[in-house]
Amino acid sequence: MAAGNSNESKMNTNPTVPEQVAFYDSWNSKYRGVAFDEISDEIRVRGERVLQILRTLNLESPNILEIGCGTGWLSEKLCQFGKVTAIDLSPKAIDIARQRTAAADFIAGDFYEHTFCTNPFDVLVCVETLFYVADQPRFLRKMASLVPTGKYVVITSINKFVYERSIDVGAPAQGQIREWLSPGQMRRLVSEQFEVLSMNSIEPRGNRGVLRIINSRKVNAVLNGIFTPKVVKRMKEKLGLGGGIVLLGRKKT
Repeated sequence: MAAGNSNESKMNTNPTVPEQVAFYDSWNSKYRGVAFDEISDEIRVRGERVLQILRTLNLESPNILEIGCGTGWLSEKLCQFGKVTAIDLSPKAIDIARQRTAAADFIAGDFYEHTFCTNPFDVLVCVETLFYVADQPRFLRKMASLVPTGKYVVITSINKFVYERSIDVGAPAQGQIREWLSPGQMRRLVSEQFEVLSMNSIEPRGNRGVLRIINSRKVNAVLNGIFTPKVVKRMKEKLGLGGGIVLLGRKKT
């Protein structure tokens, strides 16, 4: 998590920055102390997709900023591409990240307030963070201010349609902001600052409403009898039924 609550219109309903810090200190210590290969499958797949995108960009030693780096489980992998600066709101998460790798420059602080003393970044990476931000337009404006025209942003987020139909997803905890986006909402939001080069949903899930039927064993058995499981998965992802969204954008002129 990289930024606190900046939306004044929601100040009475959203947790304060100290409340968010307390939540993420506890959550990161409990769930994100492990390495990349030990992260939950769903999150690791999104991280792998980010690394795949960076490989396809074929940039030479890019200057990378990871926003909402958590415990550095992805930061360590990003260092193979270039110089990495990584920021998170949770001091405990940053403590874990610093113990994990000395190759990245880790910052514990509020993304909105921090002044980055470095050359402009070539790539911004924001994994599993955007939906924890109250003022998302301002968040994207700050991101855009840190990269020159033509440089890149890679964002992963939660698919609102799918997660609202997932029985294993509980209510927000105290100190947690939850602002899920649909693929259309995410495209429109990011398009205000960046040209969207690609956007895909990945890893289908969900077991409520229409997704209870689409992802049922009976329906999957029928589909897998006609297509391979891999093709069925890709079909669902193309229909926007993946639990995660992965977006590649480029700073507009």
